[in-house]
Amino acid sequence: MILRLLPLLLGLSTPVFFTPVLAQAAAPAALDRLYDKVHCETAGQSFTGADLRQRLIGQSGLTMTVELLIAIESRSLGQLAATSKDAALSGLLTSTETVLSTPMVAEARFLLTSQAQPDARASAIAFLNGDTDGISLACTAASTLPPPPTPAVFVPQKEPAAKQRGLILADSKNDFIKPARERGFATLGFEEDKAADTRLLNASLALAIEPMLFAKPSETTELRWTPFVQYNRRAARSGREEFNDLTLGNSIIFRNPTQPGRAIGFGSLAFQTDDAAKAAVWVGDALIDFPRVRPCTRRDALGWAMRCNLSIVVDYADVQDPGDSQKLAELDAYLRGGMNLGLSAEQAFGFGVITITSSYNGRYDITSRKASGGIFSVGAGLRPSAGSNISLETRYTRGTTINTLLDVDKITLRLGYRL
Repeated sequence: MILRLLPLLLGLSTPVFFTPVLAQAAAPAALDRLYDKVHCETAGQSFTGADLRQRLIGQSGLTMTVELLIAIESRSLGQLAATSKDAALSGLLTSTETVLSTPMVAEARFLLTSQAQPDARASAIAFLNGDTDGISLACTAASTLPPPPTPAVFVPQKEPAAKQRGLILADSKNDFIKPARERGFATLGFEEDKAADTRLLNASLALAIEPMLFAKPSETTELRWTPFVQYNRRAARSGREEFNDLTLGNSIIFRNPTQPGRAIGFGSLAFQTDDAAKAAVWVGDALIDFPRVRPCTRRDALGWAMRCNLSIVVDYADVQDPGDSQKLAELDAYLRGGMNLGLSAEQAFGFGVITITSSYNGRYDITSRKASGGIFSVGAGLRPSAGSNISLETRYTRGTTINTLLDVDKITLRLGYRL
């Protein structure tokens, strides 16, 4: 995220330079100051709408707070500027309206091309959110003066970045498409299962190589793949209601890396067995995540940072050997459809970060209805910091598990770790 924000803090690498513009600038005359130090090497040289957006943000006099960084990253800066009482943010929105609503010839050396929008404020909000398609700034002539010297920039010395390990450790394979800070934790826990009337130890993890580039169908889309291992284990002294699920497979991730608000596709083909190799089930699934239709996306409510997810899932299984599973023994194959829903909130306190999460994963068996399942859970956890890879959590879970089709009604205390 820091690398993505460097252009905002230090300026882009293209030979374009600006002097600060007052955030309160609203009159068209302010455009002269906006373009004051833009250096055109040749006639026809153009700058994209993204360039123009970054320069407007960089010259607005904003103080880079956590709220502002999250708004820029999650493409909600326009909404924040429209509702904020901060003078710099309000001035940024006003300046953006002024720039986008100017005539085609904005200034003697430049030609501004933008989409015609009847609502200038809505257009400015969308532009600050990152919808910059169709907007560009072109030079009509080369600059007669040499470019100003690059100002010296002091960059605070930072700790050397930790070397990438090239591995992902999370709760399940579905976490591979999520940003690192939103992935579930691989866990080891103690649970009391009311449905089985027993106490068990529980382990859950998914381990994968960092997704590798497989192909680029176009300039704006890419396919990445990763082999993975997923393991779930419940163990009790009595052996009752005990199960283990070992899955080996490959996954494919389809996404537009330059547009974080667009849909993400995920698919996998895997062989499901157990650590004694008694079962043999071939499974495949496809998942589509819709960030833009989530009811909330990284919004704040009473100081709590809210996150939501919504995914549509289709999966298929061919049961060759059910092993010890009585549920799978009743099935030869199944085709299911369903969804994953999630809601989480977190807030930092002096002693750490409190998180509250809830989720529902449901599958409906289209073929025989024998493999239908749905599981609901709600939990609260404590982490040392917002970006910490360690978590202590208590969780209540009820329903029918998705893969093993066991009925559970349990309370779990678990320690989690992720990479």
